[in-house]
Amino acid sequence: MTNIEKLESGYVVTIDGKPYARILSVEGATDTFEPIEDGAWKWHRHTDVPTDHMRMEMLFYGEPTFTMIPAISYNGNGYGGFAEYVGDRAEDGTPWSFASHRATIPCCTYSENSEISLALMAEANDNNACSLYKVDEGELHVVIFPEEEKPKTLQRHFWGDPFQGTMEPQSDFTAIILAVPSDGTRHRYKSLMDFAWRYYGHDIAAPMTAKELYRLGIAYSRFLFEREKNGFAGFTMGSQWHLGTTSYKKTEHRYEIGWVGQSASMANAFIYDYMQTGDKEKLDMAIESHDAWLKFGKYPAGHIAARIDYDEWRYFEFPAGYEPDRWEVGECTYETYRNFAGKKLRRAPDGQIQLRNDICNIGTGADGYFEAYDLLKEAGIDKPEYLQAAYDICDFALSNQDENGAIPKAWDNDGKVLAKKGTVACFVILPIITAYKKSGDKKYLDAAVKAFDFYYSELEREGFTTAGALDTDSIDKESSSPLLRDALALYNVTGDKKYIACAEKIAWYLCTWMMHFTVKYPEDCLISKMGYDTFGSTSVSTPHQALDQYALRDVLSFLELYEITGYVQWRERALAFWCNACQCISDGTMYLNGRLRPAGAQDEAIFHTRWGRYGVKPFGPSQWLPAWPTAFRLESLRWHKDWSFFDEGLTHIEGKIEK
Repeated sequence: MTNIEKLESGYVVTIDGKPYARILSVEGATDTFEPIEDGAWKWHRHTDVPTDHMRMEMLFYGEPTFTMIPAISYNGNGYGGFAEYVGDRAEDGTPWSFASHRATIPCCTYSENSEISLALMAEANDNNACSLYKVDEGELHVVIFPEEEKPKTLQRHFWGDPFQGTMEPQSDFTAIILAVPSDGTRHRYKSLMDFAWRYYGHDIAAPMTAKELYRLGIAYSRFLFEREKNGFAGFTMGSQWHLGTTSYKKTEHRYEIGWVGQSASMANAFIYDYMQTGDKEKLDMAIESHDAWLKFGKYPAGHIAARIDYDEWRYFEFPAGYEPDRWEVGECTYETYRNFAGKKLRRAPDGQIQLRNDICNIGTGADGYFEAYDLLKEAGIDKPEYLQAAYDICDFALSNQDENGAIPKAWDNDGKVLAKKGTVACFVILPIITAYKKSGDKKYLDAAVKAFDFYYSELEREGFTTAGALDTDSIDKESSSPLLRDALALYNVTGDKKYIACAEKIAWYLCTWMMHFTVKYPEDCLISKMGYDTFGSTSVSTPHQALDQYALRDVLSFLELYEITGYVQWRERALAFWCNACQCISDGTMYLNGRLRPAGAQDEAIFHTRWGRYGVKPFGPSQWLPAWPTAFRLESLRWHKDWSFFDEGLTHIEGKIEK
């Protein structure tokens, strides 16, 4: 069993008497350890004289096989080429330090080897920070008072200034230690996630009823629908504030079939709405949009356009040093234009920039056409071309699949591979499984199994998944979401329980991105004025350390895991995902930051920590109101018919640790 024992050299963390870590003492201070439950202690430190700074340090002996700071660093990062926290220290040799609210568990640092898993945490909102770095004897876990972030702070694709907080002198400090013996597996953060859920989690109410969320979702989808003069129709990618017109304008002439734009999903929401209400205008718009993607975006190779743009800026390049006019472009487009300055871009013969047709969008398109075909069939309308489009995408993916199971990440319009690496390819596994269920052709099942095994092996091998967020080639959360859905789908078609074990492993990894606590902000902060609660949200990726609503895609997966396994925490987390992601949706009267928001609109992300982008500072909403959160919410509401689940809120956490 694990214990904290006092030796002549000080306190040590032991398993059956063998020491694995040492608590570093401080002169003039007394340390005591209060058991919380087996393997967990509250570490109290009392100083003889009040002080305005403190470091509570725990030394993990030797070389860990895996380290993690949840949502910040996974074994030191380094996947991809974007600015992020790589290794345990900056170029000048200074160990990284992170504000408690940057991690999804307050000040959490984690190390494991073949014999023990060890984590150091803090109380929420206790004006502190954390650090994890190598020293001669092993890995040093640190909780730092007061809050700091050094030697610089990560922003969206650039570095910001360091931060040093202050505090009044005090004598009492607290940290939390968790030590768990190995069960023989690797990447054993399950125990940490379970403890953190029960220690920091709390009740959370549903912000709106499912009925109202549905109404607002349909309203915002209707707002985003648009037609182009050449006959194309679809749902634009979102809306943003334009200083030049002092208004919210939907993104002009830019469409995406999946990912941010979710045009296929929104069209299906309109088919479903027609089936519920008889509103034929919605049905006509849905079919018009689906038909338009096939007319304007279907390629001979079998794949489909990820994006279709009719925006003029797509026809020219910005010179190096170009600075967009904030009064001429939208707030979010400003950053897009700025980031393209000086870049040479691929062009089609007509001069238009060629977008990469990525597997995330292509796979989502196949999902969308399979669903559209089924919905319309139920409504008495036969559209065999939709079914064929979905099969064509699946066959295109199979024709590009490597022997090891991998599927490329992106293609050009002619079907030439542009990128291969990343778990993101698992977005196409789900429609391939659907193709098997519809056709009975075993080639689809074989391909899906082979692809899943390849991408799941990355998680087994590395402890993380990669490259799901298309604007960030990195370790991330979004790639694990389709992988989880794939595991559950494979279980449903094969009955093989190994896929449930895989699904739970994926789900625990996804939980490392989930905020386990509520960050308290000053009353005059924009997040406070919104009434936003961080608990239950999920961080995006190691370079993009903001919170978003992507876990809407995981609500039903976690609920299904609960129904299969009976493990109640999966249901609890599903409820928290839902309640968190349904916050701060405009009912048409939402007035924020001096602006009246369209009904159904919602920020893509909350910059909940010291992370921001050009034009939008930390500790505020993104100010970008995209299509995808609305689309994902409407998916859950049409796929899970019992809306009482969405209305109940999280009212109980089983095994809750009372403080």
